Amino acid sequence: MNIVMLDQDSSYDGDSLRNKPLGGTESSFVSLAEAFADLGHNVTALTKIDKVKTIEGVKWKPLDFNFKNCDLYIANRAPELLSKAPVGSKKILWLHNPGNYLNKLRNLKRLLFKNIIVVCCGDYHLSTIPFWLRSRTIKIPLGLPNEIFKLKIETNIIPDPISIYSSNPERGLIWLVKLWNDKIAVNIPGAKLRLFAGHETYGGRKKDKISNILDSIRKLNSSYIEVNKPITKNDLFKKIILSRVMLYKGDEGETFCLSVAEAQALGVPAVVKSIGSLPERVKHNVTGFVVNNDEDFVKAAISVLTDDKLWKKMKNNSLKMQRDNSWNKVAKKFISSIV
Repeated sequence: MNIVMLDQDSSYDGDSLRNKPLGGTESSFVSLAEAFADLGHNVTALTKIDKVKTIEGVKWKPLDFNFKNCDLYIANRAPELLSKAPVGSKKILWLHNPGNYLNKLRNLKRLLFKNIIVVCCGDYHLSTIPFWLRSRTIKIPLGLPNEIFKLKIETNIIPDPISIYSSNPERGLIWLVKLWNDKIAVNIPGAKLRLFAGHETYGGRKKDKISNILDSIRKLNSSYIEVNKPITKNDLFKKIILSRVMLYKGDEGETFCLSVAEAQALGVPAVVKSIGSLPERVKHNVTGFVVNNDEDFVKAAISVLTDDKLWKKMKNNSLKMQRDNSWNKVAKKFISSIV
């Protein structure tokens, strides 16, 4: 099958995933393209890059590349990209953000009464899709990178009381730092919150806002917190498996939360709030805790960080239950949606 994928928001390609920090949406785009190629399809991916490359079987080209036809056309996030789809091609709009913006008149015109399939990430994501579009919307959760399945994960070594944070600092990091300093770490000898975050992950977008958040945390000069620059996915996975827990508040604008999904797949229990898509990522009291208030968040965090028996149970459950969705499986679901 001849597949064309487009993302107009950032400049990246398959090398970006391996050589620099990359956000969840962009890394998902790369991973799906490579999964299609691995399944034997002819894949062309267009982003804001300048140079043509072929990486892992995917042909990466600039957005202005003129293609004449394809069997499957996937527009990433932006409905306006659908206008470039060749006549006769099957069309998919792949969403990553809440779907409320599709109600705007310009987007309604592009989608109403059109033979276009919308792909969302899950139940919470579907709830944000306009009612008039839900009958053409299918749920396909994001996949897990192959590198996760290649890593050796020790199940008998109990890690130090380290929590890891690798998401967008705008999504509750200041809240987490305050709880960590005031109510969690002070009760646990040797506790450390390791941050791997920065504007570099998002191609420099929101540089000032993200930098200001991280600078304010550095100024606290807390012995309980370690601020690191973002790193590549593969390097991050190696840091995650050394952690005891992932603590994360969540955000209503987050429709999947790949960072929590990846941590769970690496056997790291998570403590999260019941916000957005997080109840779909963490199995409450099985692979972590999903709580409704700050007090319960603190209690759950301390429990996972100090109770070895509880931690080991949740780690083993995560490894058994949260590793079943490879990107090749995701790619097959995309193909099935148009057949």
